[in-house]
Amino acid sequence: MKRLLLSPLAPALLLPLAALALRLPYLNRAVLDWDESLYFLMAQSWHAGHLPYTAVWDNKPIGIYVIFALFQYLAPGVAAMRLAAALFVGGLSLTSFALTLTLTGERLAAWISGIAVLVCAMANDGLSANTELFMASFTALALLGALRGWPGLVVGLCLGCAFMVKYVAITEAPLVLAVLALRRRQVAPVAWAILGAALPLLAAIALYAAAGQLPLWFTCSILANFRRAAVPIPPGTAWWGISTQLIRWGTLYAATALLAAFRGTRMVALWLALALVGASAAKYFYDHYFLQALPPVCVGLGLFISRLPRRVWLRVAATAALLAPPAWAGWQAYRWALSPDDVRLDAAAITALHPHSLYVFDAQPILYALTGLPAPTRYVLPSVIAGNRLAPVAQINPSAELARILATSPQLIIRRDPPPGPDWANEAISDQLNAALAARYHVAAHPPGAVLYQLNSN
Repeated sequence: MKRLLLSPLAPALLLPLAALALRLPYLNRAVLDWDESLYFLMAQSWHAGHLPYTAVWDNKPIGIYVIFALFQYLAPGVAAMRLAAALFVGGLSLTSFALTLTLTGERLAAWISGIAVLVCAMANDGLSANTELFMASFTALALLGALRGWPGLVVGLCLGCAFMVKYVAITEAPLVLAVLALRRRQVAPVAWAILGAALPLLAAIALYAAAGQLPLWFTCSILANFRRAAVPIPPGTAWWGISTQLIRWGTLYAATALLAAFRGTRMVALWLALALVGASAAKYFYDHYFLQALPPVCVGLGLFISRLPRRVWLRVAATAALLAPPAWAGWQAYRWALSPDDVRLDAAAITALHPHSLYVFDAQPILYALTGLPAPTRYVLPSVIAGNRLAPVAQINPSAELARILATSPQLIIRRDPPPGPDWANEAISDQLNAALAARYHVAAHPPGAVLYQLNSN
């Protein structure tokens, strides 16, 4: 075993395989997070010939849809996004190994860092295919390239890919460029990196300009993000997010922050600080936002352990203690991922009624993909119409859009049971739907966690 772990090829083989093995048991799980379903539907729409934003609305950069669309060629159904997440987590684990080895020269510390990614990525919604996992993978790769002397253009391309998956990657870009400048002591590599970082964005602009859809891209992908940042957040959101993070990853945040006291490791503490700025920028403090901090806390753990006395028992015990809270949080999430898949049962109930049209009001939008039925609206994420925060971001009148949908007489409408409360739901929109259901629909089925309403035959 010792000889295997010391082999140069061992991390490249074992870490990605471990990531894949951990995620195979729920490969066909229909839903782990609302957002991943939206990306999946956007990628499907692109395969059908519709550029992102034209047939499905969202405000993310185009990069996440590119990834999902590519993996939809590799695996059938929802397994495509599960496979994408598994391979990117495996790659990030390997990158964290390489970063820690570069900074410490110690393989034990590097293995701890790589394994920490696999453990910690199970918490904070890391089991799902969230944008932050993909963004963090590209950012960590850019930093590794800056440290190891890769061409500036390649480092920049990694940064540009991170930015085009989620714009908050920009908070970490100054660190990567600073490391590149300090390591190379030349202006040219930094200039090439800036050019490389701009190329993915320029490619997206060229794509939409050629299709005559540049204003749509700018409205959805740029302006909508400023509008979302301006939406007020509920009281207590920040404290809830911070307290949750202290429970899940608090030990790793502390260990990485302590690195600021040591010469040679302050860069990783700064990296964590910049990642947390990005995670907090949207002010919503959702769990998955903090996946942006996954690489610095895992590399930070490896560096922290390398600072301890060279006693194997001490380092193993310290690693176990620091990883215990994130491992426990990850285990709870993992158990839920392996629980009965109610959304697939909902899809089966819909299919059994042989409908020709469906409207998912406040249930999971992946049901459109599972049933093969088209969405009657661009706004497939239920919170845009049925929720109380995203309508101003999408710049729609939710009442008018719901009236338009109902005018098409969808044969089936699915709702959550019990329905969401007023902290999420727009009560006026719920009342509007309830009136239509009472007048024209009847309960056709009651699958787990949902109610199916069927259009009256008369």
